[in-house]
Amino acid sequence: MLQLLLTVAVIVWVASSAFANDEQDCFQGHEPQLRIKGCSDIIQRAPNDASAYHNRAFAYGLAGDIDNAIADYSRVIALAPSNASAYSNRGRAYASKGDYVHAAEDETKSHELIAKATAQPLVIAPNTPQVPKRTVAATKPTTVWRKGKGRPNASNNGGWWSWLWGNGADQAGGKNPKH
Repeated sequence: MLQLLLTVAVIVWVASSAFANDEQDCFQGHEPQLRIKGCSDIIQRAPNDASAYHNRAFAYGLAGDIDNAIADYSRVIALAPSNASAYSNRGRAYASKGDYVHAAEDETKSHELIAKATAQPLVIAPNTPQVPKRTVAATKPTTVWRKGKGRPNASNNGGWWSWLWGNGADQAGGKNPKH
């Protein structure tokens, strides 16, 4: 009985290390062919894994296999229709083939999805604790200036960012009166 348990433990350990290697190859591999193989192995085990298709499509693109990249991006879109990155990447793949009509359609769809995702208000599900409302004064950010430096002047020669990056006087051999 102990030998059977040890055998099962070894099989589970070997199988889990093989799965971990596939995931590492797919998601972190540096060589496109290694990434394609790792992602393909994951897709065989989980045919609806959109992230594996997405990473394999990216690897196909790196390898110069644009048709397979487009096919995998299309599969990602079928599995996850709100994946703006898949539309954008497929659009780039179409553009690299010279198919600017499909490229423009995919870029437009990508931008629409991003705009929709960023424009939607936060919805709090029922039965979740509500965050207590604060007064405006409690939520207003407080700015702390370094001692002796004073508040930066936004109207200096370099515009608003000049206080952070300098106004160029110190690089031109002159003295910057703020420092």
